[in-house]
Amino acid sequence: MSVTDFLAGKRQIPSITWFVHLLGLKNFETMPAELYGNWLIFITLLIDSLHPSPQDNLKYDSVFIRAVLPRTSATMLQTLHDFDLQYQPNMLWPVGLFHAYETVQFEPLAVADKIALLQQFHPISPALQLWQQLQFMLLGAGNADINTFTRLFRELPFLQQNMVYSQLMRSSFVGKAIGLDLAPFYRLTIESFCRENAERCTVQPLQGNGNEEFAVFITNQFVSSMHGPTLTVLNYASALKQIGMHPIVICTTSVAKSTHLVYPMPTPIFFGTVRNEYFSSNTLFDLDQGQQQPNPAGSAVQCWGQQFDFMQTTPMDDPAHLVDLVNFINQLNPRFIIGVGGLNPVLEFIAKARPVLSVPCVTSLVLPIYAVPVLHRELTPADQQRIDSLGIQHPVLSSRLPFRLRQFDAVKSSRVDDKVLKFVVVGYRLEDEIRGEFMQTMLAIKQHYPLATFILVGPSAIADYPPVLQQCSYLTGRISNAIDLIATCHFMLNPKRQGGGTSAVEALSLGIPVLTQAYGDVYQYIGDPFVFETDEQRLAFIQQYLTDPEFAAAYQDICLETAAQATDTAAIVQELLLTYDAYLQQLQYENGSELMA
Repeated sequence: MSVTDFLAGKRQIPSITWFVHLLGLKNFETMPAELYGNWLIFITLLIDSLHPSPQDNLKYDSVFIRAVLPRTSATMLQTLHDFDLQYQPNMLWPVGLFHAYETVQFEPLAVADKIALLQQFHPISPALQLWQQLQFMLLGAGNADINTFTRLFRELPFLQQNMVYSQLMRSSFVGKAIGLDLAPFYRLTIESFCRENAERCTVQPLQGNGNEEFAVFITNQFVSSMHGPTLTVLNYASALKQIGMHPIVICTTSVAKSTHLVYPMPTPIFFGTVRNEYFSSNTLFDLDQGQQQPNPAGSAVQCWGQQFDFMQTTPMDDPAHLVDLVNFINQLNPRFIIGVGGLNPVLEFIAKARPVLSVPCVTSLVLPIYAVPVLHRELTPADQQRIDSLGIQHPVLSSRLPFRLRQFDAVKSSRVDDKVLKFVVVGYRLEDEIRGEFMQTMLAIKQHYPLATFILVGPSAIADYPPVLQQCSYLTGRISNAIDLIATCHFMLNPKRQGGGTSAVEALSLGIPVLTQAYGDVYQYIGDPFVFETDEQRLAFIQQYLTDPEFAAAYQDICLETAAQATDTAAIVQELLLTYDAYLQQLQYENGSELMA
């Protein structure tokens, strides 16, 4: 179907393929996962919105064409005003159409042009006022009105508050400075969820010492054996199983979802991963083999040859699921409820009434409102000041984030006398994390070592990637055998980011040095011996490692020792559990037989 036919009112609803062709998307099926996902969501929403009544056909068609066909900068402001008029109460909001406009027209603009356009735009609808303020913050412009943004955020329903908060957290996670303290907005989001559900169900306080046989683990995402947080929750569960407890893993899918996209959000929109197959009952999900099979005894996951009782539910979206979860907690009365992963509204709802331990998968200071926080390093004076300013009611328990390496047969095959030097970078967010400063480091290495090659595990493409690096880089896309590629390399490079700890520990376990800055999770996990703040320091280390055998041998020992300490799960988890249990006893002594968190 041609554009002319579409405008002429021929009523065949366009397919995804038709839109891909119209938008000129190259290599659509092989795009990086997140980029592909955002385009697919946009096109799907667009198709969903193009089912008007006959008398509305021309209106929808013309809006669509204005949204996606090339426009001059002189008309973009008028297009924004047109959308602003449509985002009024009691109207059908053009969610997909606006996302089309932003993706195709607004997003490609230079930052200065975006800011100039936003400064000229004076929206009247709350939806586009919110979008404008979010854009100002994400662009680093000084035009954001925090009071206006706070007012708009406060007026949102819970799911929209969670969506906005998730986008801001995502931007912060990949290193974008937004110049905004997110703690007040997290509190507003949690209080909104608790208020909405207070009359639906009541979480009972911990009765007596509680049921010490079972431990309930609650996580907001459960993906696969390639997903670090998924392995982390199972690693904690495995440690408790080893000391005779019965762990139960519950995924509450408390993440931003495409079905929550109502208000316009700046692109690229982040949605958490929800694997629908995990909703199946009486199924064994074998993460070791990547298979599933019937399991009459109930749903369970298998990892490292161990089985764990498991269920996935949607209590944030479906009040009935929340009621079922609360009833389960009340009946089981477990002494230990442990949240693992990102901050979770469902976990906070439970923690408001009874003690819950909150274990993050990062080393930054993550402070829940009601749950007992864990920090995977020692508190600093700045941390304590932050804790005092927020009035956190529980002490922060210091621990270390344990790793359990995936089973592999790979051994280090690189040698210092290889003609070609291989540098590996691993991560499923490298599209966002490989930016100007890190590219300059790669260019410096390439200039000093002309035969250097770079293996980028995770992405299929990198925006603005220099041609000289493209010629010597291998972008793998998402793969399951990253460790095999890591083993062939001489060094691992770590961008300035949060996350990335699992692959760094895997590299160290092979005796491969990791070069990082004193920032983020990788630094906290592997420490000062692997910190290099300048390209000169990195190049000097690489040169000495390649030319001084004693130096290289000593560093290989440091690699192996650091990996061994990071993977001593039993000692790390048991120490944390003893510390937490002592705190529960203190609460019990202070509050009597019923513990109030």
